[in-house]
Amino acid sequence: MRVLAVDLGATSVRVVAVDLAAPRPAARVLRRWPHRPVRHRDGSLRWDWDGIVGEVERGLEAGLAGGPVASIGVDGWGVDYGLLDGRGALLSPPYCYRDDRTSGWRATVDRIGAERLHAITGIQLLPLNTIFQLAAHDRSELDRAARLLLLPDLLLRVLSGFEGAERSNASTTALLDVHTGAWSAELLEAVGLDAALLPAIVPAGLAVGAWRGVGVHTVGSHDTASAFVAVPGVPGPGTVVVSSGTWVLVGTERPAADTSEKASAANFSNEAGALGGVRFLKNLTGFWLLEQCRAAWGNPTVAELAAAAAGVCGPVGMVDPADARFLAPADMEAEIRAAAGLGAAASRAEVVRCILESIAAATARVVDELVAITGTPTRELLVVGGAARIRLMNELYGRHTGVPVTVGSPEATALGNAVVQGLALGRFERLEDARRWLAIGAERLVV
Repeated sequence: MRVLAVDLGATSVRVVAVDLAAPRPAARVLRRWPHRPVRHRDGSLRWDWDGIVGEVERGLEAGLAGGPVASIGVDGWGVDYGLLDGRGALLSPPYCYRDDRTSGWRATVDRIGAERLHAITGIQLLPLNTIFQLAAHDRSELDRAARLLLLPDLLLRVLSGFEGAERSNASTTALLDVHTGAWSAELLEAVGLDAALLPAIVPAGLAVGAWRGVGVHTVGSHDTASAFVAVPGVPGPGTVVVSSGTWVLVGTERPAADTSEKASAANFSNEAGALGGVRFLKNLTGFWLLEQCRAAWGNPTVAELAAAAAGVCGPVGMVDPADARFLAPADMEAEIRAAAGLGAAASRAEVVRCILESIAAATARVVDELVAITGTPTRELLVVGGAARIRLMNELYGRHTGVPVTVGSPEATALGNAVVQGLALGRFERLEDARRWLAIGAERLVV
């Protein structure tokens, strides 16, 4: 049973084939297109949506050429959206969440109240949240819009014609009421958004149409929701998942949302799980730091940089990856050197080691916060995502947290996407069965 997983990443777009009948999980990347936000003619930071759609379609064509395909699913990053007119045409290229138009986001928080926002949505307050993007959006364009779709859902519309808001991604917007599962009328009114713009909330695993004769299903359309599906094994009490990539997301699966004073004060998110429950987590700036430095250095491989960083002896300065100064600086290396107190004499390897140590230390702080909020000691970390390829990083997660690390697939997002399709098609009876299959070949590191 071969399915195609479209994974929209903020630094690369991929189309991946997964054979769900194979004895071991494997993701075959059919097409990968590195991309980044581009400057629009008005100076704003936007996504090359036409380029993204074209590359996805080429990847899907390669998938069809490679043999029978049972299903297609789409996941991607959260919070960003496109606006369609009454004929279904995109009004303008979608904004990137790193655009500075949300610099005044605190005014919206103050108007609504931080405690009230978290009580309704259960979502971590970040300037990139959809609610703050919409508060800053040009009102004349909003007035011309007939539909708002989050980007994975927008691509699903391109492929199948279906319009909906898959629940896991809708939950990232800070517009969804975490208690009712519906769009919050109070928050829509607070930012002046017509409720008619928003589509119906739909679950993962829904058959929504076809592309070139192949059925299309909703999956956990938020990429982290898909990554959490594909952890290596069945999480239990004390299991913390680390989705390690451009963003590092650290959290645990819980049956219901926690909007307590403790959770709000610690700024945790309650994001909907792809197949139910809640991903109780915190977003950390992750390998964006390294990716920006790599680009300035001529794109040496991550493996080369990690090998050099492994040879650094002694302590290095560290930074707080969550500091707003790292969201979109003009010179990431200079910003890191300044924040960490690394002088001009510090080597590139020391800069990389600083980045890795800082990410691991920030992860450990979140793990400690989870223990304080939930009262459950951490017994293991399950690490997935693109940066799971970096052995040094996985070792640092273990050293800083002091708990064993099990390393899953770097392609967890695509595998989780595929698994939800497999559940919809009857390949797996339960998620637990799929996770046991995904655990085959996982590596366990003991600190």
